[in-house]
Formats: sequence, structure tokens, C-alpha cells
Amino acid sequence: MHRRNFIKTAATVAVASGIGSSQELPPHNWDRYDFGLGPTVADRLDQGPFGIEQDQGWYTILVTSQSDKPIRNYGTGLVGYTWEEGGPSLAAREGRETLEQHVDRLSSLPFVDVLYIRCDWRDVQSRQGRLNLHPVFKLTFDAAKRHNQRVGLRVQLSNTEGQPDRLALPDFLQKQVPLVKIGKTYGSKADFVEPRYDHPAFQAAFR
Repeated sequence: MHRRNFIKTAATVAVASGIGSSQELPPHNWDRYDFGLGPTVADRLDQGPFGIEQDQGWYTILVTSQSDKPIRNYGTGLVGYTWEEGGPSLAAREGRETLEQHVDRLSSLPFVDVLYIRCDWRDVQSRQGRLNLHPVFKLTFDAAKRHNQRVGLRVQLSNTEGQPDRLALPDFLQKQVPLVKIGKTYGSKADFVEPRYDHPAFQAAFR
């Protein structure tokens, strides 16, 4: 068959069958459509004898009064970091204020409920078998006592901040525990590393 005749024949068949036309199925109105009952729920928990609308039990029965002054939060509250992944405040790191001044200023804020220390393992231990806490711990607990605040803390086994110059792993362990490269991120030029958490030296020091 010639190519021209083949194309003409195919086009005729397509038009006759409606292929390629702009015809559309009419929209169906699903409003008030009876879909039938849902599946039966087996072993349904006892819902009790009272419906939720019976006594309006879902209404809020108590709200706090508004105030133009900070009110101490009895839950988590507003957290002030005396030490975070990179250390204390930028001013303290740059020498524009002391660590004592940083903690005192932060704890003096009237809306801070909790003082938080998020430090590395190296900040609580520098040698085998003995803990020696960074000075920020005493400063934070003393400030919390003065201002009637609570203290939260987290000791990190790994930290990407400061790598590769500074690792969360204490110096005395870095020569014993292998480090594994995990790749680059955050636009860094060097690979981040993680310690082998299953290594015997790591496990022995972590206990």
C-alpha cells in the first residue's frame, strides 16, 4: 500500500470511530448519590452510653486570662539556650562578652522559662572514666536557681557544627574509634564524619 493511501485510510477510520474528536463524557452529579453502607466494623470499642452532643462535653470550660506581662509556663515553656550546637552566644564566641555575661543576660529575660544546654560529649568528659563538666553547667544551674527557672540538657554523641576541626567525640577516643565519612552537606567543602558506634572502644567509654 502506498504511504499516502495508508494515511488517508487511517484518518478516515479515526474520524468514523470518534478518535481524536473533542467529544467528552457528560459530568455526573454525585450529590445525594447512595453509595450504600460502609463495611461492618468488627470488635469495635465500647463507645459508652452517652453521645458527644448529649451534654456538650466538647466545650472548653477554662481559658487563661490575658495579661500584658509574661506568665511562667508550667509546660515546656520558652527555652533559652545557654549552649547550643556551636557553643554560647556569638558575642561570647567572638570575645565581646564573657560566658558569665552571656548566661546572666539570657536567664534575666522575663519570658524565658527553661535554660537549655545542648552540648557535645567532649564538653562533659575529657578523659577515660571521669566526667568533668564544662563551666557552662555550673553557670546555668546557678542562674536557674536565682531566677526560679528549670534546666534541660542534651549531650550529643555527634555534631556537624565545627567539623572537621572539632568533633563531638572526646579527644582521647578519636585515636581509638574509627570515623566514617558520610558525605558533604550544608555547602561544606569537607566530608562530615560519624564515629563507629558499634566499636568496642566507643561502647566501653559510653557505659
